[in-house]
Amino acid sequence: MADIAALLLNWRQPELTVQCLRDLVAAAVPGLRIAVIDNGSSDGSVEALEPAVASANRAGVPTQLLVLQQNLGFTGGMNVGFEWSKQQRCEFALVLNNDLRLQPGFLEPLVATLQNDVRVAAVTPTVLYPDGTVWAQGGSLGFCPNALRLRGNGDRPAPVDSGPESIDFAPGACVLFRLAEVLLVGGFDERYFMYWEDVDLSLRLKARGGRVVWLPWVRVTHLGGASAGGGRSPLRKYLMAKNSLRFLKTHGSLKQWIALLLLDVMSLPVLLVLRPRAFVAKASGLLAGFVGSSSTASDVTRWA
Repeated sequence: MADIAALLLNWRQPELTVQCLRDLVAAAVPGLRIAVIDNGSSDGSVEALEPAVASANRAGVPTQLLVLQQNLGFTGGMNVGFEWSKQQRCEFALVLNNDLRLQPGFLEPLVATLQNDVRVAAVTPTVLYPDGTVWAQGGSLGFCPNALRLRGNGDRPAPVDSGPESIDFAPGACVLFRLAEVLLVGGFDERYFMYWEDVDLSLRLKARGGRVVWLPWVRVTHLGGASAGGGRSPLRKYLMAKNSLRFLKTHGSLKQWIALLLLDVMSLPVLLVLRPRAFVAKASGLLAGFVGSSSTASDVTRWA
């Protein structure tokens, strides 16, 4: 097995992070090493994480706690992890949300995919909700709200004997990357902070000729949206809207711009009536994205 860096980012959710760390240790494969990255939590998370990191090391899985002094977002925190992975001379880097539950054996097929096909730059499993329905089977871009969709969201999972399948992007909840390719394109674009950064990175990897692949027979479970307060939270509404404009300015097609106008901008009056705070968040995000401001920790402070 190649050396694999698992990158587990924590922001004020040490209980979830410890649970995911334990799953990683239980699912350990040869060559696995783990970075638990505290993203400037300042809430006692570091003290809560230290015993779990020590326990992982005692279990024989090299694990290091990286403590950041401020919240760098998902993008900045994971870029720190990519640099750590490079220093550890790892070949692959596993990006994880801390609210995942991982089953033994989930990692080996992802590693085998990258080892057996040098064209693959990133591979992702089926990600399920706790009730067994699909959170994402990869992601696609198209004529839809926010110009993207999580494939299969809310459906029953695809048969395990289907695929593998090339996809538009790998949602960042659980992705195994070929580290050299990620470093060549500069990692995550930190101007996104969180949301849309996974789409942008997938497209930059594909622009270099890399494939992004989904494996239906590998499954993990994801609470979903925990770091932003859930899928309908004002913070998620704001950042999704803001970062969609950044993405479309860089990568967007005419069809996607029309979708944004018809399905997002023109639906704002309905959102105002049904959910006024969500309307304010989304409208503010669209305006901020239009003027080109980067997403930062101050957005979290304002909208969380």
